[in-house]
Amino acid sequence: MKQNGQAYSYIRFSSKKQEQGDSVRRQTELAEQYAHANSLILSDKNFQDLGISAFKEGNRPSLGDMLEAIEKGQIEQGSTIIIESLDRLSRRGIDVTQQIIKSILQHNIFIASLVDGLLLNQESVNDLVSVIRIALAADLAYKESEKKSQRLRETKRQQRQRALNGEVINKILPFWLERKEDKFYFSDRVDSVIRIIQLRREGFGTNKIAKALNDEGHRPLRSTGWNHTTVGKTINSVALYGAYQTSETTKDRKVILLDIIENYYPAVISKEEFMLLQSDQKQNKPGYKSEHNAFAGILKHECGGSLVRKFHVASGKTYQYHVCANARDGKCNITKNFKNIEIALYRIMRKLKLEKSTNLDGALLIERDTIKLKIQELNNMLLTESKIPTSVIQTINNLEDKLHELEEKIKKQNSMIISERAFDLNLLQEIKDPQELNMMLKRVIEQITVYNIGKKWRIKVLYRNKHVQSFLWDGEKISFITDTKEILDLVNSWV
Repeated sequence: MKQNGQAYSYIRFSSKKQEQGDSVRRQTELAEQYAHANSLILSDKNFQDLGISAFKEGNRPSLGDMLEAIEKGQIEQGSTIIIESLDRLSRRGIDVTQQIIKSILQHNIFIASLVDGLLLNQESVNDLVSVIRIALAADLAYKESEKKSQRLRETKRQQRQRALNGEVINKILPFWLERKEDKFYFSDRVDSVIRIIQLRREGFGTNKIAKALNDEGHRPLRSTGWNHTTVGKTINSVALYGAYQTSETTKDRKVILLDIIENYYPAVISKEEFMLLQSDQKQNKPGYKSEHNAFAGILKHECGGSLVRKFHVASGKTYQYHVCANARDGKCNITKNFKNIEIALYRIMRKLKLEKSTNLDGALLIERDTIKLKIQELNNMLLTESKIPTSVIQTINNLEDKLHELEEKIKKQNSMIISERAFDLNLLQEIKDPQELNMMLKRVIEQITVYNIGKKWRIKVLYRNKHVQSFLWDGEKISFITDTKEILDLVNSWV
């Protein structure tokens, strides 16, 4: 089949700097010159993968669009795809490059590779000279990209080591920081991050915080304004307490979080406050209905399953009850509904003798759980990676050492008698917003467990400082119990 006179340009380049430079201009001009010299009409529809390298094994939207257009006949048989060089299609080696080329040529589409001086058609896949030239170009592109990737990884490794040694390195900074010579300072945007933290402390979710920033006129990072994603990333950034999170990128573009270098940046808040913000942040994830449920995430059944709130509408009235999640999944034999449990919990709040845990104690527990999860994630990654970077092994060892240190601190704190001022009970009773109340409770309460005792319930409140209070609820009244003997005596009087 002959060329039909229609041509399409496929432009690919791999970095934002190129996007702002002359890569598009250069490739466009080459395509226009080739089309003019060969009497082809260059279509206005170009396929541009802006900022996505051909060496990355992720999705390539424009290449996928082009292949789909060919499959569906939107690019007619006999058309010519103009590319600067074969490595624009893929830099992942001979096999992948040949597969892409074959998938194009088999639909009677021509490929004009300008730098390589090739015009490929359906017969090219069986032409020895063309096959060899394709293989040589693909192999050269792969090896060059591999060398660049290795150099980049080595540069980042050296940069990470310099940071570990306390040197100030060139990198993209959080928006509230700036670098002057060899020191970091707060930028003129620091008021925005302080406002984010303030609103988060007050119980605002990321969407409401973003709206408040926009309404108050805080200068956004992008022209589209503040959004929940930017706010969420800010709240989760360890740079808030002055830490720098090092990382490494694998060949398949996975980002592995490595060491955290503390006291690297000026701190906006303490590490303890940061860890508590992370605990508060969990409420806004799927499954947490804190805006409607003051006890979400802390209310459990004796089997360990969460007590999930449900609603039932009858005769125009809405009734509320709780069920054990494990029973719902067939993992618990207590299948009955827990009615009026929140009534009991709100009454219990009036009787709580809350000894407020220190921020450090709560933060240690959260940090311990975070490190455990991180170790598990890295160990799971080791099972899937064929070649493990030594930096990952070292990170796991460092995390395990840190975990042991935290366990010792927690053990020591738990052995101490914490005698602080009683929590302001009036404050709890004055909080009307369930989300704010949920946040406040989570700062001092680790778990509320409900036990079945015949038709009655025992409700045990476990605080983060391991202080425990127990209550008995008979459906009408709450009794405060201080020790096991009192519980047994009261239970025996009921049965």
